[in-house]
Formats: sequence, structure tokens, C-alpha cells
Amino acid sequence: MAGVRAVVFDMDGLMFDTEALNMRGWIAAGKLHGFEITKEHVYRHIGANVATTKKLMREQFGESFDFEAVRGDRIACALDEIERCGMPVKKGLRELLAFLEREGLKTALGSSTEERIVNIYLERARLNHAFDAVVCGDMVKAGKPAPDIFLLAVSKLGVPADECLVLEDSYNGILAAHNAGVRSVMIPDLLPPTPEVEKLFFRRLDSLLEVIPLIEELNEENF
Repeated sequence: MAGVRAVVFDMDGLMFDTEALNMRGWIAAGKLHGFEITKEHVYRHIGANVATTKKLMREQFGESFDFEAVRGDRIACALDEIERCGMPVKKGLRELLAFLEREGLKTALGSSTEERIVNIYLERARLNHAFDAVVCGDMVKAGKPAPDIFLLAVSKLGVPADECLVLEDSYNGILAAHNAGVRSVMIPDLLPPTPEVEKLFFRRLDSLLEVIPLIEELNEENF
């Protein structure tokens, strides 16, 4: 098995505790518009892009569901909470990024979220310049679980796919990494892996801090 020369990060639920934030936002925004959005509804589109989320929401609530208006209020709720409480950075993120920089390993962000929101989150977390490449959901034709985001991220980094490692929290993200032919590590957030998903990832870890010894182990064996 090849060593690791580059790491591709998912964002929501992996770098930032924003899946829970978005969950609260969807539920609150739904109430504002007269729809009972539940956790189960949101679970269906975790890791998906805007187009897929819209499709799933319309299937659940009908064509009268004003997705843009509800989503707009969901985003406003999330940004308001971030403004009041700060960016909810996941444990180990800054330590892992510092380790990768010291080791000279390349980094990319590969998120289904659109570029506008990604930039806001990175700015709030003071991570604007933390990545060698950034790929967002509105930069590709198909979102996760299609491989497009990770294929573009790997291409931008200029590192062979078998020497990259994807870090993900969602089922859609793990599927996307598998479809792109890139090893993945799952660090679960809101949902534990199913038996089907467990077959697709290389390793399951409990936090980003545990990625450091994993990379050291893989690279000690290969370099």
C-alpha cells in the first residue's frame, strides 16, 4: 500500500461541526415556512450538493416547497449562530493541518457546499490559506456520491490517487471517494457507518487527531 503525499478534507461535519448546525437551521427554517422538517429528512442529504438536496426535499414536501426560500433562512440561521458563538472547529483540525505542513504533505478541501459558503467558513475559522487546493460543490457537474469533487481535487494537487487520503464523515462522501479510487478514512459525525459503507473505507477513526499516527504509520512503511 502506497504512502500518503496528500490529504483531501471534506468540510461540513469533518472540519467543522456544521452538520449539527445545519440540522438546527433546517428544522427552524422549515417551521418558519410551515413545513415539519425532521432529522430523518436532513440525514438523507448529508454530504450532497444543493441540486441533490433540492430534489430530495421536493420529493418529500412536494413542488410547492420553496426550496430557495427555506434554504436561505437555513443559511441565515447558521451564519447567525456562527456570528454569535464562533466557528465550531472540530477537535484536532488545526493540529492535523500543522502536522501536514511540517511534513510537506499537500492538502485540499473537497466539499459539496458552494464556494460562497466555503469561503465564509474558512474566513471565520481563519483558515483562508490553509489548503493547496479548494474544490466546492458548484465547481463540478455532479456532486457526491459522484467522484467529480475528489477527482478534481486530486488533479489540482498533482499527486497520484493512490498516494492521497480522503477524510470524510458522510456516506455520500465515502461513496464519492470510493468512486474516485481514493483511499478514505471515515470519522463519523451525525451517523455511524452502515455495514455497506464499512466495506468502502480504509479506516474508521474517532477524531482528526488520530489521522496523524495513521499517516506516520503508512509513511514509515513506504518512505
